[in-house]
Amino acid sequence: MPINPSITRLKLQALVEKEAKLQKAVATIWNKQHMCHSAALAFKVPCQTLYNHVKGKPPCNKAHEADQLLSYSEEKELVQWITLLTLTGYPPEYITLHEMATEVRKRCIRNVNERGIQLIEYNNIDEQ
Repeated sequence: MPINPSITRLKLQALVEKEAKLQKAVATIWNKQHMCHSAALAFKVPCQTLYNHVKGKPPCNKAHEADQLLSYSEEKELVQWITLLTLTGYPPEYITLHEMATEVRKRCIRNVNERGIQLIEYNNIDEQ
């Protein structure tokens, strides 16, 4: 898990612990030691989250990625850039954010498309 500077140490520790408990609960279900409900109670994780995880349902932050202008990873890259600028005392203005989001999308296109073959194409952010 990449460390995001905007997450405090306590929040990061809680997030790691929550994910570890969820993984342990899933493992006990797959090993047939628990049913979903009893594993949720034993590991103190939400039942629905555990059901979804066992069924292979994508997490909320990735479920509607196709409907977004930026993918989850592109969005995280933009957030890291904003955080870095803010920590240095230069929070970006709206126009700068717009330009950076556009640049992140262009970089994705350059990385995917091959010379002479256009595999993906994005509309401009303004046209969405």
